[in-house]
Amino acid sequence: MATVYVQVGQCGNQIGQQLWTQVLPLKDTKEGMPFFNMDEKLRSVHVDSEPKVLRRLGLAVKKKNLEEANLIAGKRGRGTNWALGYHGVRRSEGCMLLDQTVEAVRREVEQCDCFSGMVFMHSLSGGTGSGLGAHVIENLKDHFPIPYLMSVAVAPHAGGESPLQHYNCVLCLSWVQQYTDAVLLFNNDDVLYQVQHQQNSSKAQVSIPEMNQYISNCLAGLFLPTDSITPPPGIPLGMEPWELLRSVCPMPATKFAQVSHHMGSRLGWDAIAAHAIQMYKKQHSHRDRALSAVVVARGDSKDDFRRYKPGVERKVRAGCNCVEWNPFPVDFWTDKNSLSGHPEKKSLTLCTNNSGITGYLEHVLTKARQKYDAKAFLHWYWKHGCTDQDFSQAFDTVGKIVEDYKEAVR
Repeated sequence: MATVYVQVGQCGNQIGQQLWTQVLPLKDTKEGMPFFNMDEKLRSVHVDSEPKVLRRLGLAVKKKNLEEANLIAGKRGRGTNWALGYHGVRRSEGCMLLDQTVEAVRREVEQCDCFSGMVFMHSLSGGTGSGLGAHVIENLKDHFPIPYLMSVAVAPHAGGESPLQHYNCVLCLSWVQQYTDAVLLFNNDDVLYQVQHQQNSSKAQVSIPEMNQYISNCLAGLFLPTDSITPPPGIPLGMEPWELLRSVCPMPATKFAQVSHHMGSRLGWDAIAAHAIQMYKKQHSHRDRALSAVVVARGDSKDDFRRYKPGVERKVRAGCNCVEWNPFPVDFWTDKNSLSGHPEKKSLTLCTNNSGITGYLEHVLTKARQKYDAKAFLHWYWKHGCTDQDFSQAFDTVGKIVEDYKEAVR
């Protein structure tokens, strides 16, 4: 059940770098099998409009673990502009990046015994991650319409990283809603809060690599093989990303999921679950409701999680305020191996599809609409081929997501 991982832009490649650093120690084990192709290289494609991030990736992960042809770099950035990232691919260099990316994915697919889908990592605000990323997603869905396509998207700080970020986010969100089957959304403000709480540190002390490491821990918690989804012979099939989609995001209209990761030494499962729910409540309104959730328990070396499962389920159902119409809102996966490699360290990864996403979407819509009505910065988008129709479609699509979530929890 092979998965191809595609990373676009600086943010996507930096998160991928952290994830592969965690996966590489598993290379010669059965747990690492789903991540490597027949040539024992990572089943990943790396794209950026500039070469510097990919050079750092090659040094950190070591090029012997990467397919050289899967490192695809351009020669100029995309100016934090969705229009330049998306419509700019009509130019010779842009076309080359797009074509090379699709061809690299095709080569990886041909090496798969049973190709299931693609996981796409990118940001919502950068020109490459949002614009070129949107165009790559569109093309991959055109070339591979049946396999799954999951987006791992990182949203910028609400305080502002770029004056164009709200435009970029709305446009990119519109594309991922149309062309992907599920979206794991990481909000930088939420990630920062989680890292601060774990480290008990001030904002100035939290670095971008630490935030990327936290996101990587969340993804590893979800994507690494689990005993629950490994068949009796003991050979992992790599089904975790797609079981996650079926458990948490089965409905096309409401397919945004949020993830948190919690680890503790010498803590019982009840204590870790209580901490996870406490953090969840701090970041969500009491009006937010969860449509579904997956809890992944790793480090269950003593096989004792089953005794605590009923109590953990009660905490998750109550704390996440699960909807009544879903009779089985919480799914559980377990694995005896610890994510950290330390046998005493247990961890819980909580993935929920909840209506709290509407708060972020409404904020982005409001900010983008205000700028659009004032015609602020629009000349940068018209200059690179964007049209009124692109914005109109994006506003309608994101607005419909908000309406669908409100209807689902009514």
